[in-house]
Amino acid sequence: MTNETSVPAAARPRKLWGGRFENDLDPDLHRFTSSLPFDRRLVRHDLVGSLAHARMLRETGVLSSDDAGPILSGLSLLLTEVEEGRLEVDGDDEDVHSWIERELFRRIGEPAGRLHTARSRNDQTSTALRLSVREAIEQILPELAALGETWLAIAREHRETWMPGYTHLQRGQPVSLAHHLLAHFWAIAADRVRFERAHASSGVSPLGAAALAGTPHPVEPRRTAQLLGFEDVFANSIHAVADRDFAVEAAFACALAAVHLSRWAEEVVLWTSSEFGFAKLSDSVAKGSSLMPQKRNPEPAELVRGKAGRVIGDLTALLVVLKGLPLAYDSDLQEDKEAVFDALDTVRACLSAARRVSAGLAFDRERLSGALEEGHATATDLADHLVRRGVPFRAAHEQAGRAVREAERRGSSLADLPLDVLRSACPDVSDDVASFLSVDHSVRSRRSSGGPAPEAVMEQIGLAERELEEARGWLRRRRAPPIYRAHCEGRLLDGQIA
Repeated sequence: MTNETSVPAAARPRKLWGGRFENDLDPDLHRFTSSLPFDRRLVRHDLVGSLAHARMLRETGVLSSDDAGPILSGLSLLLTEVEEGRLEVDGDDEDVHSWIERELFRRIGEPAGRLHTARSRNDQTSTALRLSVREAIEQILPELAALGETWLAIAREHRETWMPGYTHLQRGQPVSLAHHLLAHFWAIAADRVRFERAHASSGVSPLGAAALAGTPHPVEPRRTAQLLGFEDVFANSIHAVADRDFAVEAAFACALAAVHLSRWAEEVVLWTSSEFGFAKLSDSVAKGSSLMPQKRNPEPAELVRGKAGRVIGDLTALLVVLKGLPLAYDSDLQEDKEAVFDALDTVRACLSAARRVSAGLAFDRERLSGALEEGHATATDLADHLVRRGVPFRAAHEQAGRAVREAERRGSSLADLPLDVLRSACPDVSDDVASFLSVDHSVRSRRSSGGPAPEAVMEQIGLAERELEEARGWLRRRRAPPIYRAHCEGRLLDGQIA
């Protein structure tokens, strides 16, 4: 097949809907309504969707082999040229779908006009967007796993690095750095599940719904779904073209992941400050000041924190577009793409940045443990000691609070209070109470499930390793859509594609 076929100008549609109109659209309104500047991103996905549609039309006899052959070959050539960077989406077309059809006409002539049989841009664009969302999620999940692996490696190294656990940004109880980092790990582990669910939600094929009322042609929606690697097909043709829940779910997964990353990034900003001094940023993950020579600024972490607001905005924008939108399709839905694209791209970039920053952190064990020398972080251990000696917890809490007040008055730690002074506040303490008030004892005694004791942390690390293996297993099971594999292997015209 040659790259171009001589096609009379009349056979090349200037736009996909011109027959009903006598005059051209106002040029400024054409530019205003064009989505090509951003939906060009969907070119590969739209070509793959068109390949599946054309193949199904051939199998059902809606298209003859004489027409389907050039269409499939032409689409495959376009896809190859796009993927190899030999063809760029440009021009003043209304959208990427119009651009593809124009390029197909340029190459194969009249048969290109048969591709859109039994299809509307309404089900076409939803198909391309679903394929794009699924691909983006498949790119996000390895980044999510890589960040989890980085945090897990740091946790293994710091199972016995003690530090304060905080509530209200006030020192609360002693924990380990590993215990603290694992809290962040389990937040992104939940994000992994949400992304996988969003991937599944995107796996419902809308092809065959056409504009909103289906088609009289004998199409097989389940066949196009199979060719595209989708798990299901639509149940209602109106819902098929109106639905953007899959995009909302993807944006929500992005927004919550961004919030989790923002909380981690806030701690990096705090912990690397002189006021905390818990960690130091390597040169590869810090930036300086144009004026102050001494500065080592955590700017990558700050941007991870800042971009969370942007992703939340993307989710909000998408929800507001959908709110009150009448069924079935409205051009408002053109506004779904930039929000979803930005959310997916931003979170992927933030995950990569967070992994690099995490790997570039050097923790100061002495500074971390030294932060426990103030703030009476073992006061709860004193209350627990009294409870074990038969004192009701509320009374034990009251007595421990009085002991803290006396220690503060003396400028002493709880463990260093003379026994008689401690007993004036807590009459039931044992003679060896000081041993129960050490930071080391406090952490090691908290062996309950999910706690900070080294053995409890090792159990959590084991669970985290299994979580990562599940994540890797999900990724290993992903396969390119059958129609795309057939394109890559030159089998689009073969008798069977499965």
